[in-house]
Order: sequence, then C-alpha cells, then structure tokens
Amino acid sequence: MSRSGELKNRGGNDKLQRRIFIAVMLAWPLLYFAVFGLYLQFETILYSFQRWNYVAGYQEWVGLDNYRLAIKNMIGGSYWRTGMTNTLIFIPVNYVLIALSLFIAVVLNRNFPFARFYRIVYFFPTILSIVILTMVYQFSLHPTNGIVNGVLGHLGLESWQRSWLGERQTALPAVIFYCIWAGIGYYNVMFTGALQRIPSEYFEVGQIEGITFWKEMTSIVIPTIWPTISTFIILGTSGAFLVYLQPLLLTNGGPNHSSTTTSLEMLTSVLGPGDYGTAATYGVIFAVLAAVVTLIVKRLVELVDTAEL
Repeated sequence: MSRSGELKNRGGNDKLQRRIFIAVMLAWPLLYFAVFGLYLQFETILYSFQRWNYVAGYQEWVGLDNYRLAIKNMIGGSYWRTGMTNTLIFIPVNYVLIALSLFIAVVLNRNFPFARFYRIVYFFPTILSIVILTMVYQFSLHPTNGIVNGVLGHLGLESWQRSWLGERQTALPAVIFYCIWAGIGYYNVMFTGALQRIPSEYFEVGQIEGITFWKEMTSIVIPTIWPTISTFIILGTSGAFLVYLQPLLLTNGGPNHSSTTTSLEMLTSVLGPGDYGTAATYGVIFAVLAAVVTLIVKRLVELVDTAEL
C-alpha cells in the first residue's frame, strides 16, 4: 500500500474512532433526557386528559374536562389563582435580586475595604444546605424568641412585632426576602467574575473624566457585561415558575395558601389527595405560560441588546 493510501486509511480510522467516542459520550445524556425529559413530558400531557387518583384507585379519560376546571379555578379565585399570582410576583422579585447583586458586586469591586470578607459573607448562604438556611431564618422570625421581634422590642416598637410566617399579610413578603437573602451570594459571585474581565483602563478613564457612580454603571458596567445580565434575566424569568421549595419549607404555602405558588400547589395535589390528573393539567398550562412569558422577555432582551445601551 502506498504512503498516501496508509495516511488516508489512518485518517478514516481516526474519524471513526472520534465518532464512536462522541456517540458513547452522548449516549447517556441523550438517554437520560429521553427518559426523564421527553417521556415524562409526554406522560404529563397524557395524564392531563385523565381523571387519575391513585389514592381513590380510579383512572378514566375525561378529555378537556380538566382544562375547563383548571381555567374556572384560575378565574374564580381559588388557591390556584393565588398560586399563579404569587408565581408571577416572583418574576420581578428575581429582577430585583439581579439588580441588587450587581450593585453590591460593583461597590465591592471599587477597592472597597474588606471587600473579600463581604463577598464571603454574601456567598456563605449559597454553600449551606437550604434546610439549615430555613431553620436559621425561621428562628430569626420566631414570634417570641426570634431576633427580629427581639430587636423591635428593644427599640420600643412592640406594635411592629409580628408572627411573620404565620400571618397572611407578612408570609409572602417574608418568603420573598428569604429568596433574595439566600440567592444574592450566587449572583454576586457571578457578577464579580464578569466585572473582573472588564479592562481596568475603562474605569481609569472614567475616574480621570470624573464620572459619577451611576454614570459608570450605565456607561461602562452594564453595556460591557450585558450578556451576563441578559442571561440572568432570562433564567430568572423561567426560574420564577419553579419556586416551590422555599414556601414549602417556610410556610407550607400558608397561612390559608397565601404564600403558595403554582409549583407548590401541583406538588401538594399529588402528595396530598393523589390527584395526578389535576396536577398534570396545571403543569401543562403553566409550562405553556412559562414558555410564552420567557420568550417575550427573551425578545425584549434581544431588542435591548441590539439597541445602543
């Protein structure tokens, strides 16, 4: 065999081995996605057309009856409507979390004293178990032994003391504050990494020209790291529809479902009465709603990206 033939044969074997390696590496992720992604999604859609309750032991095809009932509940003011409203509230809450994290990251990036210490303080809740965080937070808001009510009592503000997680007016705000407190460290670290990739010359020129902090934010920081910010905005939008663990651990959706979310209602529908059909129906509806809202936000982000910041 000629030299060129050997090289061609060897090249063909290398390509075959490369393809086999890629196929083997992709086999498990694709199988995992097919079983726990596509298959379960297909089953969820199928169950949404059935009245299936494993506790009562019956399963029957009901067509669109589940969807009619779901729409009626969302309009009629049931727990599902409260859950949907609270879920939509978490979308701007995530935006506030992103903005606050960016602000703190920028401040700590400006040669702030003990900046590294404060970064550790902000990031510390992120590395702890959510169960531990919940216990600490619940103890802090305890009606009688909690730090918050204790401080208010020492300041002579007894009228401000509340059962923060046990009253309808304060349960949801307390859950929202917990989500911000627990999530701010993660975004802070991500934004810090993005800020450190900005050439220092940009800030030096800004200092020479004497621009203000807010001018620096709008003229240097936000335009430069906008891809990172836009990614977090899109993820924060879709992530709002997945909030369930925080209200589950803190308030169990109470009192009287005032702090519940759609994801939590779907979970309790399955674990409580065992109503798979209803949970699947709401799952399909809110999956479509989440996709529509996320696509709208993604489009708005793209419009901002193409415009001059």
